[in-house]
Amino acid sequence: MSDELHQQIYNELNLRETEDLLEIWHINDHEEWSETAFEVIKEILSERLGEVPSQEILDDEQEEEENFENDGLDEWEAKLLDDENQPELYDTREVLRIKDNINRVALAAVIVYILLGLLNLSFVRMLFQGVVASPSEIAKALPDMLSTIIGVSLSIAITYTPLKALSHILRILMEMEFRSRKAS
Repeated sequence: MSDELHQQIYNELNLRETEDLLEIWHINDHEEWSETAFEVIKEILSERLGEVPSQEILDDEQEEEENFENDGLDEWEAKLLDDENQPELYDTREVLRIKDNINRVALAAVIVYILLGLLNLSFVRMLFQGVVASPSEIAKALPDMLSTIIGVSLSIAITYTPLKALSHILRILMEMEFRSRKAS
């Protein structure tokens, strides 16, 4: 084995989380990983943990944990994670996490814009100050309410729509890539 190849594999695997390296080490799949990769993983784990755990096949408890992680996923996502032929250019779990985070940010943005819109209403500010508004003051605040509702709606649309579109684009690209690997 050349020192250059060893260093290249080391640099690549050293970027991975310790948990990922431990999973590769425990699964011990020599069809997916070369002997050199296992030597490098052993070296990295030794540096990080001080000792290298034994190489064993995942036990039933760990397999149940992995299956539990698939709960809440769409059917195509679960198939994608269970596929033996994983993509080489990206980590499937990471992309699914990013997709979920984008969806959470989109929902959070809607909630924040609604709360900010409510706080901008003079009627609501008066309630916080303990002032009871008369019907005439409420009537005067209607144009303010309407403009705030329109502004909040536009803000939500401008933020929520692109985020949801990005989430769907990620999903579509992953599914297309998954199907193209199946066709090959």
